[in-house]
Amino acid sequence: MNIFLTIPQGQCIRDFLILGIVDHLLELLPDCQIVILTPAYKVHSFLDMCSRSRVRVRRMETPTSPGRNARLYAIRRRLHSRAAIRLLLALETRRFQPPGYLLETFHEFQPGLVVSTHPMPTHDYDVIMTARKLGTQTLGVVKSWDNLGKGLTSRPHLLSVWNAVNRDEAISLQGYATSEITINGAPSFDPYFDACWMKPREDFLRSLGLDPSRPVITYATSGVYDMQYYGRDETFLADDLLRMFSETIELRDAQLIIRLHPGSQLQYFWRFRERENVVFSFASYMPTIGWYTSREDILHQTNLLKHSDVIVTPGSSWAIEAAIFDTPTVVPVYSDIQPAHAQAQFDDYTLAKHFRPLAENNWVPICRSYDQTRGEIVDALTKRDKYAAGRKAIVDNYVCYQDAKSCQRVAEWIARIVQAANSGEVQGV
Repeated sequence: MNIFLTIPQGQCIRDFLILGIVDHLLELLPDCQIVILTPAYKVHSFLDMCSRSRVRVRRMETPTSPGRNARLYAIRRRLHSRAAIRLLLALETRRFQPPGYLLETFHEFQPGLVVSTHPMPTHDYDVIMTARKLGTQTLGVVKSWDNLGKGLTSRPHLLSVWNAVNRDEAISLQGYATSEITINGAPSFDPYFDACWMKPREDFLRSLGLDPSRPVITYATSGVYDMQYYGRDETFLADDLLRMFSETIELRDAQLIIRLHPGSQLQYFWRFRERENVVFSFASYMPTIGWYTSREDILHQTNLLKHSDVIVTPGSSWAIEAAIFDTPTVVPVYSDIQPAHAQAQFDDYTLAKHFRPLAENNWVPICRSYDQTRGEIVDALTKRDKYAAGRKAIVDNYVCYQDAKSCQRVAEWIARIVQAANSGEVQGV
């Protein structure tokens, strides 16, 4: 039996190759071979990561022109009715023309199961639709807490999700049945609950050239967006934070870490590189699939979340991850230099979709001005319990498992489905 796994983006490397889902699968299924489909099929550093006796790597390309199905899946992403989604999906499958190179790979290995490791963006669409066209069972491992609200481009038969909130979203927003969804937790959070990944505060901060006795404020950027948010400046907030440090007694000794989102541009922040008490942080890069977190990056990120005194982020998922460590988070949604951009992004997108539950439930402070942001950062340092109940609520709602075994659960789930797939019957719609 062959299992196909997609690795369309670097962030999928963490869960499947570094944190061990692939290794768990090889152990659970000694007679199975894993075929990884990825744009990095010619990248030597990626191939080195896959050097296992029963792992093969084959070509996968991100669809550059989705063709006549583009309009169909765009409509489907907006539908919530299961019946309507089934009808449109049947039409999509019928009209879909598999790329020749994928058909060759499917015929070479004849998979019993195809797993999309990130079904939200377009990257896995051709692979999942080819599997559907050929009558092959498909699974989707939802990558993040907000992906179902944004909509899935690829439509696997069965889903693995993080928590009960995501399960309910899959049902109400994506038309899945309860029996088609399994809650396995967040594989990427496993290191946060494993003491092996933790370093003492003093050792970690000194390794960054910072003073452990002084406050550490981490600015986690949210990335530069295309289309209506194109040209939005993120660097102003670093300027504002440094100004707050100089103007505010409680922040006078603070040190700043600028943690760049994969969608942020390092060159835009480069002017801060020689500022005293400013440190950069960002993930690694791999040709063809972009940013990814290496083992060293995972260690760094885990300890940065744990040992920062305050996380300042205008909309990144670090608001969820910081809550695991009870690290206070402040969410600025203003821009004094681009107020129209700020309103468009934050009011029409971030707070309306991505951060909606956090804002509606007042789980984190949403700040609409320089002074409000400064006040909340001071409170986060001096009154750490102010939003402690909100942080606990975030964990209770979005972090289903805290046992560092979500990667193992996902592997066990895949193993169960592939064994059932031997019967030839496809589960799910």
